[in-house]
Amino acid sequence: MRKTSLLCLIGCLLFSCAKKEQADLIVHNAVVYTVDSSFTVAEAFAVKDGRFLAIGSSSEILKSYRSTQILDAEGRPIYPGFIDAHCHFLRYGLGLQQADLTGTQSFAEAVERLSAHRRKYPVAEWIIGRGWDQNDWPVKQFPDRDTLDKLFPDTPVLLTRVDGHAALANGKALQLAGLTNKSKVSGGVVEVKNGRLTGILVDNAIGLVRRFVPAASREETVAGLKAAEQNCLAVGLTTVDDAGLSRNEVAILDSLYRAGQLFIRTYVMLNPSPETREYYFQSGPYKTDQLNVRAFKVYADGALGSRGRAC
Repeated sequence: MRKTSLLCLIGCLLFSCAKKEQADLIVHNAVVYTVDSSFTVAEAFAVKDGRFLAIGSSSEILKSYRSTQILDAEGRPIYPGFIDAHCHFLRYGLGLQQADLTGTQSFAEAVERLSAHRRKYPVAEWIIGRGWDQNDWPVKQFPDRDTLDKLFPDTPVLLTRVDGHAALANGKALQLAGLTNKSKVSGGVVEVKNGRLTGILVDNAIGLVRRFVPAASREETVAGLKAAEQNCLAVGLTTVDDAGLSRNEVAILDSLYRAGQLFIRTYVMLNPSPETREYYFQSGPYKTDQLNVRAFKVYADGALGSRGRAC
């Protein structure tokens, strides 16, 4: 009799396991915000091949699915991945290798950070920085290039404002670009005061100098993308809409996805350069599970903070 009972118990256990569907991951004992049409809150879910198999109560999921990876969330909240609908993911990654001037409370502090950056990268061909905002400074006026000329007379410097619509260049950078107090550009400003270039460039004028900045190498680009991904995933961003990428930059992104070296999803708005337009107008949109290329970024105006907007 005991032998029969034992066999029945074993049979029931095997039958119960056989009924369970295999999953790659099971998460239970959580507060799962599904963000569906009813904003349903669940306790658990099962995932396979990167897709949800089911969402429900802990008892329902554990009863119906099995996995070698079962995570007890211990009552913690779980949200869907966040999406940044307009950002500069690649530029952010490359910017991690440049001088960070965000949050500076004066131009003097910006210069201090720039000097520290130069000590860290003493042989860099150019000194590049981004993030200053004169509206955060006691004197809310654009800086000029005098201090940069004294500190870095032989090294070109280009410091982009926080919104990307204005920049400060030193004399060496202006010289390399061939700019004079007579220089003009459509859709931008080369600032001149008392017959002298101040170093301030607004909107399209920035490109007159930026075109002489050496392009990031593939190694620098890959390192930047991986560093940007790490920071984005750490705060819950799982999709970014990157505005203004070139055909070559998209190719690097695609190669990393294919090699399994990048995981964050990217929706790409292409830059409107002739080469990029010609290629994608002929080939059309490009989409994989992680990369979606189907839009162009169009520049229609300047920005308020950089004083380049239409009046």
